[in-house]
Amino acid sequence: MTLSTEEIIEIIKSNPNKASITEAIKQHNELNMHVNAVGVHEHLASLKDYETDLQIKVGSKIIESNKGLYNSLLNPTTKVFSAKGGTKRYELPNSSKDKFREELNNVAHGLNVRKWLEKKIFNKYITDPNGIIFIEVENENPKATFKSITSIYDYKLVGQKVEYVVFNPFKKDEDSDKFYYRVVDDLNDYIFEKDNDTVRLIEEETFENHFNECPAIVVSDIFDDVSGIKSSFVSNTLEKANKFLYDNSVHSKHKLLFGFSKYWEYGITCNTCSGEGVVRGEDGGEVECSSCHGTGVRSLGDVTDKRVIPLPIDKESPVLKEFSGHETPDLDIWKQYKEDLKDHKKELYKELWNVNYTIESQGQSKTATEAVIDVQPINDKLHSVTDNFEKLEKFVTDLYGVFHYESQYKGSSINYGRRYLIESPDVLWKKLCNAKAEKMPYVFLINLTKEYIQSLYANNEEECAIQMKLLKIEPFVFMTIDEVVKLNIDSIEKKKKIYFQEWYKSKSETQLLLGRKEELEKDLEVFINTKSYKDETKKI
Repeated sequence: MTLSTEEIIEIIKSNPNKASITEAIKQHNELNMHVNAVGVHEHLASLKDYETDLQIKVGSKIIESNKGLYNSLLNPTTKVFSAKGGTKRYELPNSSKDKFREELNNVAHGLNVRKWLEKKIFNKYITDPNGIIFIEVENENPKATFKSITSIYDYKLVGQKVEYVVFNPFKKDEDSDKFYYRVVDDLNDYIFEKDNDTVRLIEEETFENHFNECPAIVVSDIFDDVSGIKSSFVSNTLEKANKFLYDNSVHSKHKLLFGFSKYWEYGITCNTCSGEGVVRGEDGGEVECSSCHGTGVRSLGDVTDKRVIPLPIDKESPVLKEFSGHETPDLDIWKQYKEDLKDHKKELYKELWNVNYTIESQGQSKTATEAVIDVQPINDKLHSVTDNFEKLEKFVTDLYGVFHYESQYKGSSINYGRRYLIESPDVLWKKLCNAKAEKMPYVFLINLTKEYIQSLYANNEEECAIQMKLLKIEPFVFMTIDEVVKLNIDSIEKKKKIYFQEWYKSKSETQLLLGRKEELEKDLEVFINTKSYKDETKKI
Protein backbone atom coordinates (compact mmCIF):
# COMPACT_ATOMS: atom_id res chain seq x y z
CA MET A 1 0.00 0.00 0.00
CA THR A 2 1.32 3.41 -0.97
CA LEU A 3 0.09 6.42 0.99
CA SER A 4 -0.09 10.00 -0.19
CA THR A 5 1.32 12.77 1.99
CA GLU A 6 -2.22 13.93 2.75
CA GLU A 7 -3.28 10.44 3.83
CA ILE A 8 -0.30 10.14 6.18
CA ILE A 9 -1.04 13.53 7.73
CA GLU A 10 -4.65 12.47 8.35
CA ILE A 11 -3.50 9.18 9.95
CA ILE A 12 -1.14 11.06 12.28
CA LYS A 13 -3.89 13.47 13.29
CA SER A 14 -6.77 10.99 13.68
CA ASN A 15 -4.98 7.79 14.79
CA PRO A 16 -7.73 5.64 13.18
CA ASN A 17 -6.74 2.31 14.77
CA LYS A 18 -6.13 3.62 18.29
CA ALA A 19 -8.89 1.51 19.90
CA SER A 20 -7.57 -1.75 18.42
CA ILE A 21 -3.99 -1.00 19.43
CA THR A 22 -5.07 -0.07 22.95
CA GLU A 23 -6.87 -3.41 23.24
CA ALA A 24 -3.83 -5.23 21.84
CA ILE A 25 -1.56 -3.58 24.43
CA LYS A 26 -3.95 -4.61 27.21
CA GLN A 27 -3.88 -8.19 25.93
CA HIS A 28 -0.07 -8.12 25.68
CA ASN A 29 0.28 -6.95 29.29
CA GLU A 30 -1.85 -9.81 30.60
CA LEU A 31 -0.06 -12.42 28.50
CA ASN A 32 3.33 -11.03 29.46
CA MET A 33 2.39 -11.19 33.13
CA HIS A 34 1.39 -14.85 33.01
CA VAL A 35 4.10 -16.18 30.68
CA ASN A 36 7.08 -13.94 31.53
CA ALA A 37 6.11 -12.85 35.08
CA VAL A 38 6.25 -9.15 34.10
CA GLY A 39 4.02 -7.14 36.45
CA VAL A 40 2.83 -10.11 38.52
CA HIS A 41 3.25 -8.17 41.80
CA GLU A 42 0.96 -5.41 40.58
CA HIS A 43 -1.56 -7.91 39.25
CA LEU A 44 -1.82 -9.77 42.57
CA ALA A 45 -2.27 -6.46 44.38
CA SER A 46 -5.92 -6.72 43.31
CA LEU A 47 -6.36 -9.29 46.11
CA LYS A 48 -5.69 -6.67 48.78
CA ASP A 49 -9.41 -6.08 49.36
CA TYR A 50 -9.72 -9.68 50.60
CA GLU A 51 -6.57 -9.83 52.76
CA THR A 52 -5.27 -8.52 56.06
CA ASP A 53 -2.27 -6.20 56.20
CA LEU A 54 -0.11 -9.11 57.39
CA GLN A 55 -1.22 -11.32 54.48
CA ILE A 56 -0.47 -8.52 52.01
CA LYS A 57 2.98 -8.05 53.53
CA VAL A 58 3.74 -11.78 53.42
CA GLY A 59 2.39 -12.10 49.89
CA SER A 60 4.69 -9.39 48.56
CA LYS A 61 7.70 -11.47 49.60
CA ILE A 62 6.71 -14.94 48.38
CA ILE A 63 4.96 -14.32 45.07
CA GLU A 64 5.20 -17.22 42.64
CA SER A 65 4.28 -16.39 39.05
CA ASN A 66 2.82 -18.64 36.34
CA LYS A 67 6.08 -18.53 34.36
CA GLY A 68 7.06 -22.08 35.28
CA LEU A 69 3.53 -23.30 34.65
CA TYR A 70 3.52 -21.94 31.09
CA ASN A 71 7.05 -23.17 30.46
CA SER A 72 5.79 -26.68 31.17
CA LEU A 73 2.47 -26.17 29.40
CA LEU A 74 4.14 -24.98 26.18
CA ASN A 75 6.85 -27.65 26.17
CA PRO A 76 5.33 -29.58 23.20
CA THR A 77 5.75 -26.49 20.98
CA THR A 78 9.54 -26.98 21.01
CA LYS A 79 8.87 -29.87 18.62
CA VAL A 80 7.84 -27.39 15.92
CA PHE A 81 11.49 -26.42 15.50
CA SER A 82 13.07 -29.82 16.17
CA ALA A 83 10.77 -32.00 14.04
CA LYS A 84 12.58 -34.15 11.51
CA GLY A 85 12.25 -33.56 7.80
CA GLY A 86 11.32 -30.39 5.96
CA THR A 87 12.79 -28.65 2.93
CA LYS A 88 14.07 -25.23 1.87
CA ARG A 89 14.28 -24.08 -1.74
CA TYR A 90 15.42 -20.71 -3.06
CA GLU A 91 14.57 -19.59 -6.60
CA LEU A 92 17.98 -18.11 -7.42
CA PRO A 93 20.78 -18.80 -9.89
CA ASN A 94 22.87 -21.71 -8.54
CA SER A 95 25.92 -19.46 -8.37
CA SER A 96 24.19 -17.27 -5.75
CA LYS A 97 22.57 -19.91 -3.52
CA ASP A 98 25.54 -20.63 -1.25
CA LYS A 99 26.12 -16.95 -0.62
CA PHE A 100 22.42 -16.43 0.12
CA ARG A 101 22.48 -19.26 2.67
CA GLU A 102 25.39 -17.54 4.40
CA GLU A 103 23.44 -14.27 4.52
CA LEU A 104 20.51 -16.08 6.14
CA ASN A 105 22.80 -17.60 8.77
CA ASN A 106 22.98 -14.29 10.66
CA VAL A 107 19.75 -12.33 10.44
CA ALA A 108 20.01 -11.06 14.06
CA HIS A 109 21.90 -11.84 17.27
CA GLY A 110 24.20 -14.19 15.36
CA LEU A 111 21.29 -16.58 14.65
CA ASN A 112 19.99 -18.01 11.40
CA VAL A 113 16.38 -17.36 10.42
CA ARG A 114 14.85 -20.42 12.06
CA LYS A 115 16.85 -20.16 15.28
CA TRP A 116 15.96 -16.47 15.53
CA LEU A 117 12.28 -17.31 15.13
CA GLU A 118 12.59 -20.02 17.78
CA LYS A 119 14.71 -18.16 20.34
CA LYS A 120 13.43 -14.60 19.91
CA ILE A 121 10.07 -14.56 18.14
CA PHE A 122 8.23 -17.57 19.55
CA ASN A 123 7.89 -15.94 22.97
CA LYS A 124 6.50 -12.83 21.23
CA TYR A 125 4.06 -15.02 19.29
CA ILE A 126 2.73 -16.14 22.68
CA THR A 127 2.89 -12.85 24.63
CA ASP A 128 2.72 -10.09 21.99
CA PRO A 129 0.63 -11.53 19.13
CA ASN A 130 -0.03 -8.13 17.53
CA GLY A 131 3.65 -7.16 17.45
CA ILE A 132 5.48 -7.28 14.13
CA ILE A 133 8.60 -8.66 12.54
CA PHE A 134 10.15 -5.64 10.84
CA ILE A 135 13.15 -5.74 8.51
CA GLU A 136 15.39 -2.74 9.11
CA VAL A 137 18.33 -1.65 6.96
CA GLU A 138 21.58 -1.11 8.89
CA ASN A 139 24.97 -0.47 7.29
CA GLU A 140 23.45 -1.21 3.89
CA ASN A 141 22.30 -4.67 5.00
CA PRO A 142 18.91 -5.99 6.10
CA LYS A 143 18.41 -6.82 9.78
CA ALA A 144 15.45 -8.72 11.22
CA THR A 145 13.89 -7.03 14.27
CA PHE A 146 10.78 -7.33 16.40
CA LYS A 147 8.61 -4.31 17.17
CA SER A 148 6.24 -4.68 20.11
CA ILE A 149 2.66 -3.48 19.83
CA THR A 150 3.62 -0.99 22.57
CA SER A 151 5.92 0.77 20.06
CA ILE A 152 3.27 1.17 17.36
CA TYR A 153 1.10 4.28 16.96
CA ASP A 154 -0.98 3.00 14.06
CA TYR A 155 -0.95 0.30 11.39
CA LYS A 156 -3.22 -1.35 8.86
CA LEU A 157 -3.36 -5.11 8.34
CA VAL A 158 -4.57 -7.39 5.58
CA GLY A 159 -4.38 -10.81 7.16
CA GLN A 160 -0.92 -10.83 8.72
CA LYS A 161 0.58 -8.51 6.14
CA VAL A 162 1.19 -4.95 7.31
CA GLU A 163 0.11 -2.42 4.68
CA TYR A 164 1.67 0.54 6.51
CA VAL A 165 3.00 1.20 10.00
CA VAL A 166 3.39 4.40 12.02
CA PHE A 167 5.67 4.09 15.03
CA ASN A 168 5.19 5.96 18.29
CA PRO A 169 6.24 9.62 18.14
CA PHE A 170 9.55 10.73 19.58
CA LYS A 171 11.19 14.05 20.44
CA LYS A 172 14.55 15.25 19.19
CA ASP A 173 14.64 17.92 21.89
CA GLU A 174 12.93 17.35 25.24
CA ASP A 175 12.34 21.08 25.61
CA SER A 176 10.53 21.27 22.29
CA ASP A 177 6.83 20.66 21.60
CA LYS A 178 7.62 19.03 18.25
CA PHE A 179 7.00 15.30 17.78
CA TYR A 180 8.38 13.13 14.99
CA TYR A 181 6.66 10.12 13.43
CA ARG A 182 8.30 7.36 11.42
CA VAL A 183 5.95 6.04 8.72
CA VAL A 184 6.71 3.08 6.43
CA ASP A 185 4.62 1.96 3.44
CA ASP A 186 5.41 0.09 0.20
CA LEU A 187 7.23 3.05 -1.31
CA ASN A 188 9.15 4.97 1.35
CA ASP A 189 10.43 5.18 4.92
CA TYR A 190 9.23 8.66 5.99
CA ILE A 191 9.77 11.05 8.89
CA PHE A 192 6.97 13.52 9.63
CA GLU A 193 7.12 16.42 12.06
CA LYS A 194 4.09 17.44 14.13
CA ASP A 195 4.15 20.91 15.68
CA ASN A 196 0.84 21.42 17.49
CA ASP A 197 -1.74 20.95 14.70
CA THR A 198 0.75 21.32 11.85
CA VAL A 199 2.15 18.14 10.28
CA ARG A 200 4.78 18.21 7.54
CA LEU A 201 7.10 15.78 5.74
CA ILE A 202 10.85 15.99 6.49
CA GLU A 203 12.14 15.18 3.01
CA GLU A 204 15.83 15.06 3.92
CA GLU A 205 15.09 12.26 6.44
CA THR A 206 12.85 10.26 4.11
CA PHE A 207 14.31 7.33 2.16
CA GLU A 208 13.23 4.87 -0.49
CA ASN A 209 11.91 1.52 0.73
CA HIS A 210 14.40 -1.11 -0.51
CA PHE A 211 11.92 -4.00 -0.29
CA ASN A 212 9.13 -2.79 -2.62
CA GLU A 213 6.63 -3.52 0.16
CA CYS A 214 6.14 -2.58 3.79
CA PRO A 215 8.74 -4.89 5.40
CA ALA A 216 6.51 -5.99 8.28
CA ILE A 217 4.32 -8.94 9.24
CA VAL A 218 2.27 -9.58 12.39
CA VAL A 219 3.60 -12.60 14.29
CA SER A 220 0.23 -14.24 15.03
CA ASP A 221 -2.19 -15.67 12.48
CA ILE A 222 -4.97 -16.27 15.03
CA PHE A 223 -7.82 -13.80 14.55
CA ASP A 224 -10.12 -12.76 17.40
CA ASP A 225 -13.55 -12.07 15.90
CA VAL A 226 -14.75 -10.31 19.05
CA SER A 227 -11.98 -7.75 19.52
CA GLY A 228 -10.87 -7.58 15.88
CA ILE A 229 -7.19 -8.06 16.78
CA LYS A 230 -4.78 -10.98 16.63
CA SER A 231 -5.00 -13.47 19.45
CA SER A 232 -2.37 -15.56 21.22
CA PHE A 233 -1.96 -19.32 21.00
CA VAL A 234 -2.69 -19.41 24.77
CA SER A 235 -5.47 -16.80 24.95
CA ASN A 236 -8.11 -19.40 25.82
CA THR A 237 -6.16 -20.37 28.95
CA LEU A 238 -6.03 -16.93 30.57
CA GLU A 239 -9.16 -17.20 32.72
CA LYS A 240 -7.99 -20.49 34.22
CA ALA A 241 -4.44 -19.14 34.54
CA ASN A 242 -5.77 -16.30 36.69
CA LYS A 243 -7.53 -18.79 38.96
CA PHE A 244 -4.33 -20.81 39.30
CA LEU A 245 -2.29 -17.70 40.09
CA TYR A 246 -4.71 -16.53 42.78
CA ASP A 247 -5.14 -19.97 44.36
CA ASN A 248 -1.41 -20.61 44.37
CA SER A 249 -0.86 -17.24 46.06
CA VAL A 250 -3.43 -18.03 48.77
CA HIS A 251 -1.89 -21.48 49.32
CA SER A 252 1.63 -20.06 49.69
CA LYS A 253 0.52 -17.40 52.18
CA HIS A 254 -1.47 -19.87 54.25
CA LYS A 255 1.48 -22.27 54.39
CA LEU A 256 3.83 -19.54 55.59
CA LEU A 257 1.43 -18.00 58.10
CA PHE A 258 -0.10 -21.16 59.55
CA GLY A 259 2.20 -23.95 58.48
CA PHE A 260 4.38 -24.17 61.59
CA SER A 261 3.50 -26.60 64.37
CA LYS A 262 2.90 -24.89 67.73
CA TYR A 263 4.67 -26.13 70.87
CA TRP A 264 2.61 -26.14 74.06
CA GLU A 265 3.38 -26.86 77.71
CA TYR A 266 1.88 -26.51 81.15
CA GLY A 267 2.92 -23.27 82.78
CA ILE A 268 5.08 -23.57 85.94
CA THR A 269 4.90 -20.75 88.46
CA CYS A 270 7.76 -18.29 88.10
CA ASN A 271 10.10 -18.48 91.09
CA THR A 272 11.07 -14.82 90.85
CA CYS A 273 7.63 -13.25 91.07
CA SER A 274 5.73 -16.22 92.58
CA GLY A 275 3.32 -16.16 89.65
CA GLU A 276 2.36 -12.50 90.06
CA GLY A 277 4.09 -11.28 86.92
CA VAL A 278 5.44 -8.23 88.73
CA VAL A 279 8.13 -7.51 91.31
CA ARG A 280 8.96 -4.48 93.43
CA GLY A 281 11.32 -2.01 91.87
CA GLU A 282 13.99 0.13 93.53
CA ASP A 283 11.48 2.91 94.14
CA GLY A 284 9.06 0.52 95.79
CA GLY A 285 6.66 0.43 92.86
CA GLU A 286 5.68 -2.62 90.79
CA VAL A 287 7.56 -3.43 87.60
CA GLU A 288 7.28 -6.28 85.13
CA CYS A 289 9.13 -9.44 86.14
CA SER A 290 12.19 -9.79 83.96
CA SER A 291 12.25 -13.59 84.33
CA CYS A 292 8.78 -14.37 82.98
CA HIS A 293 8.13 -11.07 81.14
CA GLY A 294 4.94 -10.53 83.10
CA THR A 295 3.35 -13.91 82.35
CA GLY A 296 3.73 -15.30 85.85
CA VAL A 297 5.01 -18.64 84.55
CA ARG A 298 8.52 -19.93 84.09
CA SER A 299 9.35 -20.54 80.44
CA LEU A 300 12.25 -21.90 78.45
CA GLY A 301 12.69 -20.31 75.04
CA ASP A 302 10.63 -17.63 73.31
CA VAL A 303 7.09 -17.49 74.69
CA THR A 304 5.81 -16.24 71.32
CA ASP A 305 6.82 -19.56 69.74
CA LYS A 306 4.64 -21.67 72.01
CA ARG A 307 1.37 -21.82 73.86
CA VAL A 308 1.48 -21.91 77.68
CA ILE A 309 -1.45 -23.71 79.32
CA PRO A 310 -2.31 -22.91 82.96
CA LEU A 311 -2.08 -25.70 85.52
CA PRO A 312 -5.38 -27.15 86.79
CA ILE A 313 -6.68 -25.15 89.73
CA ASP A 314 -9.24 -27.66 91.06
CA LYS A 315 -10.64 -31.11 90.40
CA GLU A 316 -13.09 -29.72 87.85
CA SER A 317 -10.28 -28.42 85.63
CA PRO A 318 -9.42 -30.67 82.65
CA VAL A 319 -6.11 -32.53 82.92
CA LEU A 320 -4.09 -33.33 79.78
CA LYS A 321 -2.31 -36.68 79.45
CA GLU A 322 1.01 -35.05 78.54
CA PHE A 323 2.82 -32.14 80.17
CA SER A 324 3.93 -30.78 76.76
CA GLY A 325 3.55 -31.46 73.03
CA HIS A 326 3.08 -30.02 69.53
CA GLU A 327 -0.14 -28.78 67.97
CA THR A 328 0.03 -29.56 64.24
CA PRO A 329 -1.60 -27.29 61.63
CA ASP A 330 -4.75 -28.36 59.79
CA LEU A 331 -3.47 -30.58 56.96
CA ASP A 332 -6.87 -31.08 55.32
CA ILE A 333 -6.94 -27.55 53.94
CA TRP A 334 -3.39 -27.99 52.62
CA LYS A 335 -4.43 -31.15 50.81
CA GLN A 336 -7.43 -29.37 49.35
CA TYR A 337 -5.27 -26.49 48.10
CA LYS A 338 -2.91 -28.95 46.42
CA GLU A 339 -5.77 -30.88 44.84
CA ASP A 340 -7.27 -27.64 43.53
CA LEU A 341 -3.95 -26.63 41.97
CA LYS A 342 -3.56 -30.05 40.35
CA ASP A 343 -7.07 -29.74 38.92
CA HIS A 344 -6.26 -26.27 37.57
CA LYS A 345 -3.18 -27.64 35.79
CA LYS A 346 -5.22 -30.42 34.20
CA GLU A 347 -7.87 -27.93 33.08
CA LEU A 348 -5.23 -25.64 31.58
CA TYR A 349 -3.68 -28.55 29.69
CA LYS A 350 -7.09 -29.62 28.36
CA GLU A 351 -7.94 -26.04 27.39
CA LEU A 352 -4.73 -25.59 25.40
CA TRP A 353 -4.22 -29.01 23.82
CA ASN A 354 -7.79 -30.42 23.63
CA VAL A 355 -6.67 -33.59 25.37
CA ASN A 356 -6.90 -34.77 28.97
CA TYR A 357 -3.77 -34.55 31.08
CA THR A 358 -3.32 -38.11 32.31
CA ILE A 359 -0.49 -40.16 33.75
CA GLU A 360 -0.93 -43.77 32.74
CA SER A 361 -0.41 -46.26 35.56
CA GLN A 362 1.48 -49.48 34.91
CA GLY A 363 -1.60 -51.61 35.28
CA GLN A 364 -3.60 -49.77 32.63
CA SER A 365 -2.19 -50.41 29.19
CA LYS A 366 -3.69 -48.90 26.07
CA THR A 367 -3.89 -50.33 22.59
CA ALA A 368 -1.65 -48.88 19.89
CA THR A 369 -4.65 -47.31 18.16
CA GLU A 370 -5.86 -45.59 21.35
CA ALA A 371 -2.38 -44.23 22.05
CA VAL A 372 -2.22 -42.60 18.62
CA ILE A 373 -5.60 -40.95 19.18
CA ASP A 374 -4.38 -39.49 22.49
CA VAL A 375 -1.54 -37.56 20.87
CA GLN A 376 -3.43 -36.53 17.72
CA PRO A 377 -5.04 -33.35 19.17
CA ILE A 378 -1.57 -32.13 20.19
CA ASN A 379 -0.22 -32.83 16.70
CA ASP A 380 -3.16 -30.94 15.18
CA LYS A 381 -2.36 -27.90 17.31
CA LEU A 382 1.33 -28.09 16.43
CA HIS A 383 0.48 -28.21 12.73
CA SER A 384 -1.22 -24.82 13.04
CA VAL A 385 1.84 -23.35 14.82
CA THR A 386 4.11 -24.85 12.15
CA ASP A 387 1.99 -23.31 9.37
CA ASN A 388 2.44 -19.88 10.93
CA PHE A 389 6.20 -20.13 11.42
CA GLU A 390 6.68 -21.43 7.88
CA LYS A 391 4.95 -18.24 6.74
CA LEU A 392 7.11 -16.04 8.99
CA GLU A 393 10.33 -17.68 7.84
CA LYS A 394 9.32 -17.34 4.20
CA PHE A 395 8.56 -13.65 4.76
CA VAL A 396 12.01 -12.94 6.24
CA THR A 397 13.74 -15.11 3.62
CA ASP A 398 11.99 -13.43 0.70
CA LEU A 399 12.74 -9.89 1.89
CA TYR A 400 16.41 -10.76 2.31
CA GLY A 401 16.36 -12.27 -1.18
CA VAL A 402 14.72 -9.21 -2.75
CA PHE A 403 17.13 -6.87 -0.96
CA HIS A 404 20.30 -8.69 -2.04
CA TYR A 405 19.35 -10.02 -5.50
CA GLU A 406 16.41 -7.88 -6.65
CA SER A 407 14.84 -9.29 -9.84
CA GLN A 408 17.12 -12.36 -9.81
CA TYR A 409 15.30 -13.62 -6.75
CA LYS A 410 12.04 -15.38 -7.63
CA GLY A 411 10.91 -16.59 -4.22
CA SER A 412 11.32 -19.47 -1.79
CA SER A 413 9.63 -22.63 -0.56
CA ILE A 414 9.88 -23.23 3.20
CA ASN A 415 8.53 -26.47 4.65
CA TYR A 416 9.12 -27.55 8.25
CA GLY A 417 9.24 -31.16 9.39
CA ARG A 418 5.99 -32.54 10.79
CA ARG A 419 7.17 -35.61 12.72
CA TYR A 420 6.87 -34.03 16.16
CA LEU A 421 7.80 -37.00 18.39
CA ILE A 422 5.75 -35.81 21.34
CA GLU A 423 6.06 -39.09 23.20
CA SER A 424 9.14 -40.39 24.99
CA PRO A 425 11.15 -43.38 23.67
CA ASP A 426 9.68 -45.58 26.44
CA VAL A 427 6.12 -44.74 25.43
CA LEU A 428 6.89 -45.29 21.74
CA TRP A 429 8.54 -48.63 22.51
CA LYS A 430 5.42 -49.79 24.38
CA LYS A 431 3.26 -48.67 21.47
CA LEU A 432 5.46 -50.57 19.04
CA CYS A 433 5.35 -53.76 21.14
CA ASN A 434 1.57 -53.51 21.47
CA ALA A 435 1.16 -52.85 17.76
CA LYS A 436 3.28 -55.87 16.89
CA ALA A 437 1.31 -58.07 19.31
CA GLU A 438 -1.92 -56.86 17.70
CA LYS A 439 -0.51 -57.73 14.25
CA MET A 440 -0.87 -54.19 12.94
CA PRO A 441 0.02 -53.59 9.26
CA TYR A 442 3.69 -53.44 8.27
CA VAL A 443 3.50 -49.76 7.25
CA PHE A 444 2.15 -48.86 10.69
CA LEU A 445 4.92 -50.83 12.41
CA ILE A 446 7.70 -49.32 10.30
CA ASN A 447 6.45 -45.78 10.95
CA LEU A 448 6.35 -46.43 14.70
CA THR A 449 9.87 -47.84 14.54
CA LYS A 450 11.11 -44.72 12.77
CA GLU A 451 9.47 -42.53 15.42
CA TYR A 452 11.10 -44.60 18.16
CA ILE A 453 14.56 -44.30 16.60
CA GLN A 454 14.22 -40.57 16.02
CA SER A 455 13.01 -40.04 19.60
CA LEU A 456 15.70 -42.27 21.14
CA TYR A 457 18.50 -40.54 19.23
CA ALA A 458 17.01 -37.04 19.16
CA ASN A 459 20.31 -35.56 20.38
CA ASN A 460 22.59 -37.80 18.31
CA GLU A 461 22.05 -37.18 14.61
CA GLU A 462 24.86 -39.52 13.50
CA GLU A 463 23.52 -42.54 15.39
CA CYS A 464 19.99 -41.71 14.27
CA ALA A 465 21.13 -41.71 10.62
CA ILE A 466 22.90 -45.06 11.11
CA GLN A 467 19.90 -46.75 12.73
CA MET A 468 17.51 -45.42 10.08
CA LYS A 469 19.82 -46.82 7.39
CA LEU A 470 20.07 -50.21 9.11
CA LEU A 471 16.28 -50.34 9.31
CA LYS A 472 16.23 -50.43 5.50
CA ILE A 473 18.96 -53.08 5.29
CA GLU A 474 17.95 -55.66 7.90
CA PRO A 475 15.59 -58.26 6.37
CA PHE A 476 12.34 -59.26 8.11
CA VAL A 477 12.90 -56.59 10.74
CA PHE A 478 9.80 -57.52 12.76
CA MET A 479 10.52 -61.26 12.84
CA THR A 480 12.86 -63.29 15.03
CA ILE A 481 15.59 -65.53 13.61
CA ASP A 482 13.58 -68.62 14.55
CA GLU A 483 10.55 -67.30 12.67
CA VAL A 484 12.59 -66.50 9.56
CA VAL A 485 14.32 -69.90 9.55
CA LYS A 486 10.92 -71.60 9.38
CA LEU A 487 9.90 -69.59 6.30
CA ASN A 488 9.89 -71.22 2.89
CA ILE A 489 12.36 -68.74 1.37
CA ASP A 490 15.80 -68.75 -0.19
CA SER A 491 18.59 -69.70 2.23
CA ILE A 492 20.51 -66.53 1.33
CA GLU A 493 17.73 -64.40 2.83
CA LYS A 494 17.75 -66.57 5.93
CA LYS A 495 21.51 -66.13 6.29
CA LYS A 496 21.13 -62.35 6.02
CA LYS A 497 18.77 -62.42 8.98
CA ILE A 498 20.89 -64.88 10.99
CA TYR A 499 24.18 -63.03 10.57
CA PHE A 500 22.89 -59.47 10.40
CA GLN A 501 23.85 -58.54 13.99
CA GLU A 502 27.29 -60.11 13.61
CA TRP A 503 27.87 -58.18 10.38
CA TYR A 504 26.64 -54.94 12.00
CA LYS A 505 29.08 -55.31 14.91
CA SER A 506 31.95 -55.85 12.48
CA LYS A 507 31.49 -52.42 10.88
CA SER A 508 32.84 -49.17 12.27
CA GLU A 509 30.59 -46.18 12.96
CA THR A 510 32.26 -44.29 10.10
CA GLN A 511 31.58 -47.13 7.64
CA LEU A 512 27.93 -47.28 8.62
CA LEU A 513 27.50 -43.50 8.59
CA LEU A 514 29.22 -42.77 5.27
CA GLY A 515 28.39 -45.95 3.38
CA ARG A 516 25.48 -45.82 0.96
CA LYS A 517 22.62 -48.26 1.50
CA GLU A 518 23.42 -50.19 -1.69
CA GLU A 519 27.10 -50.52 -0.74
CA LEU A 520 26.27 -51.81 2.73
CA GLU A 521 23.78 -54.33 1.32
CA LYS A 522 26.48 -55.73 -0.97
CA ASP A 523 28.91 -55.84 1.94
CA LEU A 524 26.36 -57.88 3.93
CA GLU A 525 26.08 -60.37 1.06
CA VAL A 526 29.87 -60.76 0.93
CA PHE A 527 29.93 -61.27 4.70
CA ILE A 528 27.30 -64.04 4.75
CA ASN A 529 29.05 -65.90 1.93
CA THR A 530 31.83 -66.67 4.39
CA LYS A 531 29.33 -68.21 6.81
CA SER A 532 27.81 -71.66 6.91
CA TYR A 533 24.07 -71.72 7.20
CA LYS A 534 24.13 -75.35 8.31
CA ASP A 535 26.41 -74.60 11.29
CA GLU A 536 24.18 -71.76 12.36
CA THR A 537 21.03 -73.84 12.27
CA LYS A 538 22.66 -76.32 14.65
CA LYS A 539 23.20 -73.49 17.12
CA ILE A 540 19.56 -72.59 16.84
